[in-house]
This record gives sequence, structure tokens and C-alpha cells, in this order.
Amino acid sequence: MKRVAVVVALLLVVGVGLVLSGFFAGVAEEPTVDDVADDRLIAVDGDYRLWPYTSRTRTVEGRTLAINVVFHADAAATRAAIEGDPGADWEETEPGEAAATAGDDQVREFVGRDWRDAHSSLRYSYVEGPTGGVWLTETFELHDGAYLGVRDHLRAYESPDGAYTAVQAHEEYYDWFRLRHTVPDIDAPATRLEDDFIDSGRATDVRREYRGIDGGRSDGWLSVIELAATAALAGALLRRRTREAAADLLGRLRTDAERHAAAATLGLALGVVLVGVRFAGVTLETALPGVSPKAIAAPLYLVLAIGLPALVVWRAPRSDPGAASVAVVVGLGGGFVADFAALGVAVPPDLIVHRVALLAGLGVVAIGRAAADRPIAVVGLLAWAIGLALPLADVI
Repeated sequence: MKRVAVVVALLLVVGVGLVLSGFFAGVAEEPTVDDVADDRLIAVDGDYRLWPYTSRTRTVEGRTLAINVVFHADAAATRAAIEGDPGADWEETEPGEAAATAGDDQVREFVGRDWRDAHSSLRYSYVEGPTGGVWLTETFELHDGAYLGVRDHLRAYESPDGAYTAVQAHEEYYDWFRLRHTVPDIDAPATRLEDDFIDSGRATDVRREYRGIDGGRSDGWLSVIELAATAALAGALLRRRTREAAADLLGRLRTDAERHAAAATLGLALGVVLVGVRFAGVTLETALPGVSPKAIAAPLYLVLAIGLPALVVWRAPRSDPGAASVAVVVGLGGGFVADFAALGVAVPPDLIVHRVALLAGLGVVAIGRAAADRPIAVVGLLAWAIGLALPLADVI
């Protein structure tokens, strides 16, 4: 009877978690606006005022993230200045990355600062000048970091008269259970971009101006960078450096090996597999630059989707049902925490409750297998499958 109560409670956690995941994901959507109103345009430089957002479409209804950095220079000079960071290693990203979507010290330890050409989902911005308004496509895109890890992503838009280049900078990480990038922050990457220019000799002024930008995850402030004359004319010299190796993400869980050795092994294995997939993805992406990151991600996703429940099905029968379920929650939950901590990103609420739901589903599988109760194990596997399917269907 007690076991049934635990299973029911875990299934409730699965259901509530998946529902809340969709709820929080819905809350994160930006409110729409009817038109590019005059009071939403900001003066930057030259003849064209800027609508300080990006959009999925050539309409304000598709508004996504806010513009958060502006360079008082044309796009060519801006790009050359960004590439001119002495620690940069400029390379062109392979076409296979074209379908990408959307703790500073931890990030820098995970991947070195390595700006590369980036191609992703098309985003527009809008400017209005003497002859009217025009929707702009990205003049260039850059990213710093690994596709299958965490990276800063820049989208740059040059004003038609070349007086300034507006940049949307955001941080994104690859979520293995959604098979796409998640954007947790736009403030930290703008700050990191500022830091690249402070006391660098490539800028005469780096400052922040409060423009009251509302929505698009903006705090209202705009980073403004005035390039030095040499950078504006020719850019800085590029220097190559060795890319920092991806840091080892494996973290050992505290276990009670004497009392529940089998359950402890199961929990540790689940955490190691989860963190190992991230490590393997980043390592393979670095070692095989000619291979599309999606081609690397596909088999690794199967390791998670099939391998994790397979581990539970295999190892749980050797454990006490209670110990097996605790091992799943502690081991895999610890892996989730270690993964996000190593990436150094702020995890959106919808993904937190989604991961809790996955833990509960796999916990039910562990109880069913450990107690030799096949129906309970099947219910747990079904909950796990639903938890995987919803993000792929873009519900979460």
C-alpha cells in the first residue's frame, strides 16, 4: 500500500511538472505590440532611429529579444574590432550549424573566448529614417563557445547610413532534452562584450545609457561602444591561440555504498551518463570541426532517451525499491545540477519543473523494476516517454 502511494505521488509530480513546464514556457512569451510606434524608436546616431528589438518576422508581433549593445561604427569596422580581441581565434562555422535556434568564470573555464561566424534562425530588426522605415536582416552573426555546450551569440544590424551597428547579444546553451538552444540571459553576454573593449585600445569609450527599453528581457540599459580610429578604419590584428580544452564536468555524488551498493551504483551511473553526454558532445564538436553539431547530437540524445531508462531497468532489480527511487532522483538530479552549474547559466523555471517531472517518471520505473511490478514500470516508462516528447513537440 505504501509503495502504491509513493508511485501515485511520483506520477502526480510528473503530471504537475509537465503542466507547469508548459505554463512557465507560455509566461515567457513576449507581449505583442500593434505597431512600431514613434515612441518605441530610439535615436542612436545618423539619420536612422532604431526599434531596439529583434523579431521572428517583419512585424512587431514577432518580437523576441532586445538590442543591448550599439557600436558607433559600420558593420565591417565593428566585426573587425570584435575579431581583434587578442584572445580571439576566427573561423567560419560549417553550414550544418545553420539550423540553430535560440558565472562568467565558469563559462570561460568551460570554453575559451573564441568568436566564430554564426548562422542561425533569421531575426529582423527595424529602423526608420528620412524616407521611412525598413526591416533589416542580420548584417553578420558571431558566436563564442561550443554549439553543444554554452556560448554567447551576437546578431548585428548595420544602419542603412552606416552610422552605427546595433547588436543583440545573448547567452544560449544546448538543452539535450529539447534538442535546441535555450536562452537564459542577455545581460551577462553584453557585459562580457563590454569587458572585451575596456582598456583594449580598440575603443575610446565604453559606457551604458539608460533608454527605458521595455520587454525583450531588457533592463532598460544599452551598452554603447565608441571604436578607436584605428579599429574603425582597419580593425585590429588577429592573433591565434590554442582553444582551452573543455573542462571535465563529472562530479561524484556522495553515496552510502555499504548499505545500498547496487542503488548507489545506479545513481552514480545515471549522473555520469548525463554529464558525460555533455562532455562528449563538446569534445567531439571540438575534435571534428567538419561535422555538423546536429550529427553529433543525434546519437548522444539516444544515449539519454534510451540509455537512462535502460540503466534503470537493468540495475534497479538488484536494489530495494525505496533505495532505487532515491538513487534515481539523487543521481540523475545531481547530474542535472552539475550540468547546469558547469555551464554557468540561469535555468528557466519551465525547464526546472520539466527535469523534476523526468526524475519522477524514472523514479517510478525504478520502483516498478525493483519490486518486480511490471505495470508500475510500464507506467513510469510511459511518463518518461511523454516527458521527452513534449519538448520535441515544442510544447515545453
